[in-house]
Amino acid sequence: MKHRSPIVASVVIALLSVAPGVRAQDDEPAAPTTSAAPATSEAAPKTSGAQEETMSGEELDRLLTRVLDAQDKAARKEAIKAATELSESELPVVTKKLAELRKTSTVAIHAALKHARSGEGHDLLDSLLDGKGGGSGHRAAVSTIVLMRALTHMGTTPAARELTKVVGDHKGAFRLEASRQVKVLGEAAIPALIETRKQSSDIRRWGSLQLEGMGKRLAGDAVQTKSNEVLADVLRAFGVAHDLDAVPVILSFVNSDRVQVRKAARESLLSYGQDAVWKLREAYSNLTGKSAPDGWNAEQVAKELYAAFDHFRMQEVYSLFEDGLKKNAAGDVEGAIAAFDKVLARQPMLDRRAEMVGAYVTAAQRAALSDTTRALGLLRKAARLDPDGPRANQIKAEIAYVEGKELLAKGIADTASFEKAVALDPTHDRARAELGKLREEADGKAQKTRGAAGGIAVLLLAIAGIVLFGGGKRAARPRSIA
Repeated sequence: MKHRSPIVASVVIALLSVAPGVRAQDDEPAAPTTSAAPATSEAAPKTSGAQEETMSGEELDRLLTRVLDAQDKAARKEAIKAATELSESELPVVTKKLAELRKTSTVAIHAALKHARSGEGHDLLDSLLDGKGGGSGHRAAVSTIVLMRALTHMGTTPAARELTKVVGDHKGAFRLEASRQVKVLGEAAIPALIETRKQSSDIRRWGSLQLEGMGKRLAGDAVQTKSNEVLADVLRAFGVAHDLDAVPVILSFVNSDRVQVRKAARESLLSYGQDAVWKLREAYSNLTGKSAPDGWNAEQVAKELYAAFDHFRMQEVYSLFEDGLKKNAAGDVEGAIAAFDKVLARQPMLDRRAEMVGAYVTAAQRAALSDTTRALGLLRKAARLDPDGPRANQIKAEIAYVEGKELLAKGIADTASFEKAVALDPTHDRARAELGKLREEADGKAQKTRGAAGGIAVLLLAIAGIVLFGGGKRAARPRSIA
């Protein structure tokens, strides 16, 4: 039977590979297929690494050298891009480098720039690099222009301040380039330009011309911006420049609904000290209907004025809040959350914000039937409103449930989300029902798998039997006659 050994061995190996799987499935039903649980607010926070280190002076010097030593236009373009597209975190090293470049001979700087200015339509940096200039003046001029463009790329008020300082360097050698960069910056340059009113006469005159060209010379025009960050910086800039004409404009923002703007306006007014006391007294009288006591200084008047503003503003907020509660009680959930959204926009840390939770949860449960994305947004807002409240676990459970439903809609049968929902809220019947349904489907698939595996095993056993015992005796070979 030696000729049968390879066949028998193959059959036995096949049986060994199938049989254990069959036994395992008989002893322990296959678990439902699960996917990784979706990330939620309960996930362990990622360990944050060290803060990104800023560039060193040596690294910046290497970038500037690449610009100066580029052999062709493609290499030059790449080097300029690397040197000018620096992040805000690199501002200190850029500021330090500009301070070093100020020590370069003004005569050498002007000599380098003399032949580079080719009129309108020509880029000053390209003109410098295309020329055959050399020496400290040429290198310093190129480096300064590159760093000015890096400041423009950063686009922040601190970066714009450094840009305006360059205007006074080397007897105004880079004034035209600074004007070009201001145009690129747009309204982000306004705060720094206002602050030039505290600089030397040359820089002050240049800053005034830039503001006039932008139509932002008057305080009322300067605050016309859609950016809260720019507006807040403009209001603070008025305080830095001590612009008395801007006081009425600043006063108009001390009760702003936008926290960032309101805070900046109040800080700015306080920086005026006694110079703003008469305007503060006038505003206090107009708001409260009574005069501020003569003994109050500017700081005291401002404090009482801000408190009065807060009182009146909160009256409006609480009126909206009560309106939302009434609508929710009457069954108008969408009207309620519309009112609550307005409240949170004006006072995100309202002391009674936990009372809004019910409306957001109800709206989310309704939205979950047709719009899981909106439902999750509403639930997460509810969770933030009262993170440690009595309904916190129920809300987290509902978030897990909706996430599970969202995955099911994508064809992903994920039990983890529903298991989490049940663990957080044992009374969550919808999550329990979905979990049971998924497990039943998984059990059905497991039974089919066991049946198929058993059939394969029987077939292989039959084949083995045929190989080992079937076919009867073979006819004896006739012996050869010598």
